[in-house]
Amino acid sequence: MCYLVGSSVRPVVTFNPNWDKIFTTESLTMTCNVRSPIPKDMRYTWYKDNNPIHTGQSFVIGDAAEHNSGNYRCSGSNMVTSDSVRLDVTQSWVILQAPLYIHEGDDVTLRCHHYPGYSGGRTMFTRNNTVIRNWESDSVFRITNISIDRSGKYTCRKEFPGGRQESSDVSISVKESFTDLEIKVSVNPIEEGDNITLTCLTKPSLIISATEVEFAFQRNGQNVQEFGSSSKYGILFAKLEDSGYYICEVRRSSNGLTKKSKEINIQIEELFSHPEIVTNPDFPKEGNRIILTCNTSINTLRSDIELQFAFYQNEKKVPKLNSSHQYIIPLAQLEDSGNYSCEARTLYNGMKKRSSVVSVVIQGEHSHF
Repeated sequence: MCYLVGSSVRPVVTFNPNWDKIFTTESLTMTCNVRSPIPKDMRYTWYKDNNPIHTGQSFVIGDAAEHNSGNYRCSGSNMVTSDSVRLDVTQSWVILQAPLYIHEGDDVTLRCHHYPGYSGGRTMFTRNNTVIRNWESDSVFRITNISIDRSGKYTCRKEFPGGRQESSDVSISVKESFTDLEIKVSVNPIEEGDNITLTCLTKPSLIISATEVEFAFQRNGQNVQEFGSSSKYGILFAKLEDSGYYICEVRRSSNGLTKKSKEINIQIEELFSHPEIVTNPDFPKEGNRIILTCNTSINTLRSDIELQFAFYQNEKKVPKLNSSHQYIIPLAQLEDSGNYSCEARTLYNGMKKRSSVVSVVIQGEHSHF
């Protein structure tokens, strides 16, 4: 699978439970995730506000206090450090909890959480000061297949026996699942007979597992390769009809989110024209000398191309393949009558084309028209 990534893949910090805010006295486990294969001797280091605090793949906060708030990151041996993530620990009445990472296409749950030991009532949610869900007993708000335009400042309010309390604002930024999506071609210009590889390049978010990413390719709006794990599409022995507008698609299998690249115009250059077989004379007679000529034009930009020719009578090859574009019958016999065609083929890549059939009828010496 081919991605655009740096020289080292960053580890990714995840939380369990997956909330970016918790109350004091609650617990949370942080894990430093590294994509496979993981070296057996991998050593992990944790940092809080750029200070090393712990070694080991996981870091547990068992009885959270406000001083546990901060920016956390981790690293593995011989690896770059993860991006920094923020944990807030508070004693306030109400907090709005959101997942640590939110990507387009995700199903997102926001939780209006009140301090442990107290009883809360109905809950309301707002986005950018506009009510998005009025007072209900459910303390969570679910967004299905979230889009980037759902980013914004979210808050919640909760009823208590003594009144209502509001959370602080939470800025939710919905990230792109895939960036820098483009389709690349292995050779350019492309000639008939070339082997071509199209590659779909992208930068998936580090939180997205490699097994979630699928690729597909289209030509002129029609699928030429269905979604699968390969980011490459190969064309063996390219033909003129392989020309067209190509795009690639990338899909996250866990939620079906699909993105398309910009299209590229691939034009296969013709090496030589379709051959045409010509007979001389047009109406041969028994005993005539007959010349069959295989006419074709070579691409003017590729004058170095050498062609070989073959001739067929009733689908049976008559002389061996050679460089002459003519087949001569020195002394025509009646049995030389038949359906003739010719084939031209390049020496360097074996690209071949066949002419249409012409009927040659040898007239006997005493034939009359």
